[in-house]
Amino acid sequence: MIKEPVFIDANIIIHAASFRQADVFDWLNRLYGRIIIHIEVLEELKISSLREKVEVLIAEGKWTLFNPESEVSIETDALYELYLIYLQEVRVAFEQLDEKKIREGRPLKHTSDLGEIHSLAAARLLSAELICSDDADIREVITDTDLRVINYEDEEVLIRQHTLIDFCMHLQRHDIVKRSMVRKFFKSIRPHDVQRFDKQMDRM
Repeated sequence: MIKEPVFIDANIIIHAASFRQADVFDWLNRLYGRIIIHIEVLEELKISSLREKVEVLIAEGKWTLFNPESEVSIETDALYELYLIYLQEVRVAFEQLDEKKIREGRPLKHTSDLGEIHSLAAARLLSAELICSDDADIREVITDTDLRVINYEDEEVLIRQHTLIDFCMHLQRHDIVKRSMVRKFFKSIRPHDVQRFDKQMDRM
């Protein structure tokens, strides 16, 4: 099990719900010791049954809801002000990435990135060094703007990202799910990337 807290993004939740052959939410809970979901990510879950599933996980204490407007999540005005500073910095970082993409002739995503922006700001506030998201822009934003937190060893480290393939590899590395089932899950979402998946798994 990965002990440090992890912020989870809507795309991973949607991937988990789309697979009917196993309980991927159970995989998530067995891999990550503490899953945090930002309220902005919860709001992005438009399918009522999926949102209810996540709300049950929160109610059961399996996942933690981060709501910056709640004193449970942010206890003081000073911390709230710091959160707003981090939020603005991350928002600017995503805007700068879009500008960089335009300069390089790369396509833009045309999505708001609200969940990702708020999750990264909250991760900085809580010194959570891991975000589980299948959004490729996150890693680039973290690297380009050097987004760091202080970890349990009191070291300053870059925020890490687990993409879909990273999540699958860690399931295998921690012996949570058999490779054949993890492969089925990955293939159901990324059928064209199965060869890359197999190569990465073989290198483990």
